[in-house]
Amino acid sequence: MFSRMFGKPKEETNALTTLDKLNETLEMLEKKEGVLIRKATQEVEKAKEYTRAKNKRAAIQCLKRKRLYEQQVEQLGNFQLRIHDQMIMLEGAKATTETVDALRSGAAAMKAMQKAT
Repeated sequence: MFSRMFGKPKEETNALTTLDKLNETLEMLEKKEGVLIRKATQEVEKAKEYTRAKNKRAAIQCLKRKRLYEQQVEQLGNFQLRIHDQMIMLEGAKATTETVDALRSGAAAMKAMQKAT
């Protein structure tokens, strides 16, 4: 009953698991990009065949589909760029956090040594 009122506690995300998930997503996007590029080249080949057969309308339809595939490839490239940016920012934040923790522990050690003297 309380979980419905207050909601479930949020799971804390770990930087390493997030980086792994971003890498998996990046690989998936690269695979999709390869498939779309292959489909675009197939559409060009179909368009050439239809042009040889004097079927201009079908050839134009193939070229339109090719253009749609190329737009999707460009969109996937933008997604990949965003993921790379996110990964760089996350790695930088992780390094900053580790540095601050190290500085804190060093400051605490210095305090303890000064107290001892």
